[in-house]
Amino acid sequence: MPRADGSRPCVNHPHRFVTTRCVRCRTPFCGDCLRTQASSIGDLNDIASFDRSTSNAPSEGEDPSGGGRPEIVDPRASDTQPGSKCARCADQLHQLELARQLNRRPWWIRLRPTREELRSYAVVAGILTVIATPVLLLVREMAETQLAPEEFARIAIALRGGFAGPDGTNYLNTVFGGSYIRGSVASAPGHQPPRLIDTWATVRVPGWRSADATLPVDLDFALPNDLTVNRAILRPHPGEPRSTWVREFRVEVSTSGPEGPYTLLVAGELDHSTISGVRPPEVTGRASNAQPVEDRLNVPVFDVPDTSVRWVRLRILSNGGSDAYTSLAELELLYASRVTVPVTSTTTTGVSVTGSRRPPS
Repeated sequence: MPRADGSRPCVNHPHRFVTTRCVRCRTPFCGDCLRTQASSIGDLNDIASFDRSTSNAPSEGEDPSGGGRPEIVDPRASDTQPGSKCARCADQLHQLELARQLNRRPWWIRLRPTREELRSYAVVAGILTVIATPVLLLVREMAETQLAPEEFARIAIALRGGFAGPDGTNYLNTVFGGSYIRGSVASAPGHQPPRLIDTWATVRVPGWRSADATLPVDLDFALPNDLTVNRAILRPHPGEPRSTWVREFRVEVSTSGPEGPYTLLVAGELDHSTISGVRPPEVTGRASNAQPVEDRLNVPVFDVPDTSVRWVRLRILSNGGSDAYTSLAELELLYASRVTVPVTSTTTTGVSVTGSRRPPS
């Protein structure tokens, strides 16, 4: 309660009745409290964070004598002594003045980061470096790693949704578990026998080549286990000269072991004159003589009775006449579901013949 003379107790020292107040909030404080609290805050005119070193002309509120720091004048104050304000008001005015002076800085000074901002940038940069370094190393390693045709085959089969294709399921390819065992002749570098079971018969992927024109050639392969097949396909390489393509061949199979005994699965001849090509619009492959080549070849399919197979021997007896080497892109042993469709025809003698045929794949 105020006294008759209008004095009130000091907020920090209730036993002291004073008439002095903070000039801003009008709260009663003794002179010692005002002076002590104001000095603990610091001179309001001392704004160390404001840098005007790059500005030559004094701005509004700046001491023209060259002091470089603005004077603070509270319109509600009865004097300009820092002790006339309480600690709370002094701190608020200090913050307001800092904000005002920061907003008045030239734009080129505003672009300068503060120490706190630099620390934040450094922390963020460190975190990004820790995260990005292993990712970049992984990307670099992947970029320097060349995928083998077998890896591309795995991707293609996964995108296709399974091993089954238009001609059936090829059990001999490396993705399914087929493997190459040995051969009777040497192969050209970069054209090894495993190229015969990598699923690719395209100009983009090299096929098999013998090192010379030695014939016959025996190439042995293995399936992952005993499997039933009923179809064989030999695919010439569309980028090789036709004279090097396989012509006469035998495919022999065994379930006893890689040494045999082998029994004949199919013996045949590829008629090169009947093999035609299909060129997709996006294919731009060219042979070594710079002549356009077909990227996919329509080849004959050799159907055989259902046969259990574990080991396979391809015997190449002749080629198209080349005395340099023999080539082949792919050897496939497949199983295709047999769907029969009744067929009735009448001969010239009037005898009705009923049989079955397999619908086109």
